[in-house]
Amino acid sequence: KDIDDLVNFGCKHGVDFVAASFVQSGEDVRFIRRVLDENGGADIQIISKIENEEALQNFDEILEETDGVMVARGDLGMEIAAEKVPLAQKMLIQKSNRAGKFCICATQMLESMISNPLPTRAEMTDVANAVFDGTDATMLSGETANGAFPASAVRHMASIASEAEVAVDYYDQFKFLRYCHSWESISAAESVAASVVKSSIDLQEDKDGNGVVDANEGTVIVVVSSSGAQADLISKYRPPCPIVVVTDSKQVARHAAGRYGQRPLLVDSLKGSAQNLAGRAISFAKEGGFLHAGMHVVVCHGASEACADAHPTAAVTTLEAAASSPQAPMRLRRATTTYQDFHARNFVSCQRNVTLDLELISEPDLTMPRAAKIVCTMGPKCWDTATISKLLDAGMNVARLNFSHGNHEGHKAVLDTLRTAYVAKAAEMQQSLGLKTKPTWSVLLDTKGPEIRTAMLRDHKAIEIEAGQTVIVEAVGAAYTSFEGYKTDEETRIGLSYDKLCQSVKVGNRILIADGTISLRVEEILSGTELRALALNTKTLGERKNCNLPGVRVEIPVLTEKDIDDLVKFGCARQVDYVAASFVQTGEDVRFIRRVLDENGGEGIVIISKIENEEGLHNIDAILEESDGIMVARGDLGMEIPPEKVPLAQKALITKANIAGKFCICATQM
Repeated sequence: KDIDDLVNFGCKHGVDFVAASFVQSGEDVRFIRRVLDENGGADIQIISKIENEEALQNFDEILEETDGVMVARGDLGMEIAAEKVPLAQKMLIQKSNRAGKFCICATQMLESMISNPLPTRAEMTDVANAVFDGTDATMLSGETANGAFPASAVRHMASIASEAEVAVDYYDQFKFLRYCHSWESISAAESVAASVVKSSIDLQEDKDGNGVVDANEGTVIVVVSSSGAQADLISKYRPPCPIVVVTDSKQVARHAAGRYGQRPLLVDSLKGSAQNLAGRAISFAKEGGFLHAGMHVVVCHGASEACADAHPTAAVTTLEAAASSPQAPMRLRRATTTYQDFHARNFVSCQRNVTLDLELISEPDLTMPRAAKIVCTMGPKCWDTATISKLLDAGMNVARLNFSHGNHEGHKAVLDTLRTAYVAKAAEMQQSLGLKTKPTWSVLLDTKGPEIRTAMLRDHKAIEIEAGQTVIVEAVGAAYTSFEGYKTDEETRIGLSYDKLCQSVKVGNRILIADGTISLRVEEILSGTELRALALNTKTLGERKNCNLPGVRVEIPVLTEKDIDDLVKFGCARQVDYVAASFVQTGEDVRFIRRVLDENGGEGIVIISKIENEEGLHNIDAILEESDGIMVARGDLGMEIPPEKVPLAQKALITKANIAGKFCICATQM
């Protein structure tokens, strides 16, 4: 069937790539190549899908024969230990990068979007980490093939990748790719390609001093290539900018769709001068919106002809404010620029070195004692002693009691059961393992915190919020449990528990309700307690739904009356080990919590500050100084900042905590 598909469809209709399933050896790739070549498919590129242990064992020879690879994580996770797949992904992508072969990371990237409009925090972090690993492309499967939100899935994938690429340390990445394997000889063409990429990194200028190379401060690479070979060598070294590939080959132009950074410009012929072709590329880049006045352009062209594939050389030019017309020749010259050390700035380096080999991935028992701890939230499914015992056997270290739900009586029952189970499990382990000291486990109290919620609804009936309609939002404060919102032919009115709403938000701010499933935009502040908002989507609204105000400083004490009662009458009285404080925004918030605990016998309770909004991010240094530890609370954080930035925030927060010597918990949608 596969041969028939390749011959009578792939070759016949001129597809660009063939992704071959369950490739296990270099000979497999050579066989596929023969089938394609003998049937008019010489231009079709082969992507070898790595899906089992045999392919991992023979990966080097597969890589030598193939055009590209796919990390097919679905079947691979069935063939090797599933927890080894992240290690295999890193190794396969890194080997592909070093070989200059393109790599696609696939399967279960945004799988929840088959039925949900938003990806989970885990999925967003997964996509970002694939980009950090060095993948050329990420692949959507069921998300676009039969999902309910295909276009939205693509937009989210693109947005996450773009945000992740901004955070890559291109200087260190280049050093690794170019010099970490310096015993391997490279061709003159590759040496020029590496120099082009190094120049594109060096010529970046953070002109406004904000610590980020913005869209109008970077560089652009132009390469003239008929075969695509020189363009692929440039992609190998991962420049921090677009690569405009000027080519006369339709196949090369189409193949650029799978290559890192490449943007093809198809021309009729490469026989013109390099200056003319570079001028056309610059016009193309300007029209595409990724080249602006004052930016540097690194042009890779031939020494004696325009095409760079045989004897490449390079030149640098700067796009002046009054740039040439689209077809006018440009002069390639040495650009004059003040070199600015891009790394001499205030930023958080989140680099982590991972050392991998085949044995580490293939041997299921090749592990070490686990250092990272596991926190488990207690709920109806794990309140009994038998289940708690199973959680302890499985690796639970800390039990979390969520005080957003339940009452003291119910939490006391769970705490008593926990402590009984702890004692029993410790005795069991002492006897079975011959331990002289008792193992210990901990209890964490998570505060409800200064949450904002919607009010009740008339007759307790949900209302339909429709895209484009006006919604009157009223700040009702503590009366949110009695105020009743409604929808009539005249107006739709809802209440929020935040009494300083109209003093805190501005026109243009968003109000996100029910985990962001309802989005309202503030259009007008009507009074000290009312505002007019525009609904941005259609969704049914129920009662007492959570609410987030992205980018708004919320004027609510970090501890509500309920929180103080929970800390004093439960946390201190029953001597929990940790308090996770919700929505900490300043160092003073932490000091206040410390005073409440210390004044009520809770001096030994450890404070974990939950970072859940933009204010917490801005003040993280002050918060870290006062806290015992922090929690990256990715759920609410993804409502308060753009969700695609959560993976970057996670890396920065964990790194800052590591440097400060404070412990850090990563939480929500793991």
